[in-house]
Amino acid sequence: MPPDNPHSTSITITRHGESEHNLITRVFMGRSPNSMLTETGREQARKLGRRLAGEAAVGQIIASSLPRTMETAALIAEQLGLAEPIADEAFWELDKGDWEGVMVRPPPPEIAQAVRTDPFSYRYGGAESYQDVVGRAAPAFQRWVDKFAGGRLLFVLHGDVIRALLYHLLEFPPHRISDFVIDTCSITQFNFAEGRYELLRLNDAAHISRE
Repeated sequence: MPPDNPHSTSITITRHGESEHNLITRVFMGRSPNSMLTETGREQARKLGRRLAGEAAVGQIIASSLPRTMETAALIAEQLGLAEPIADEAFWELDKGDWEGVMVRPPPPEIAQAVRTDPFSYRYGGAESYQDVVGRAAPAFQRWVDKFAGGRLLFVLHGDVIRALLYHLLEFPPHRISDFVIDTCSITQFNFAEGRYELLRLNDAAHISRE
């Protein structure tokens, strides 16, 4: 394998595999700090690891420190023969406060309208907004990219955190932040060079259905 280019950093971002609380669709689950992967989620992580092993080297895995992301990261690391992933609590899922496990889907009309009016700044459950997530996740993301400049990184994160980072990196209108589908164990990939992020792939989950 050729040496890493010190002027270009390869960044792959994935969402954790299917978790127990992903199966609860009648209410908002938010951070769900005790949620673990299902067997389907574990197999999704293994499939992603196998695909990454066949495509390009990954030198370092960084993950949200919640159990479902760490479990996903560990299963991928096993497939790639890498050391234990780095855990970072700055990448925890969007905190939905008193909505978590309680607020029904879809929410009452007046709340749904408030969310539609300003999905970026609306604080879900009185806790966090996407804007808040950008504020904590984006600086942490850039610190890791700078630390491992010229390498190949994999970030294992949560759906709302990935949407927040997409907004930060691509600078699309903030009212579009909820429009992006992020499937479990999908691949979103960037190249970072000369201070610019280039999007190469978005929500590529072909490996999940292919095997």
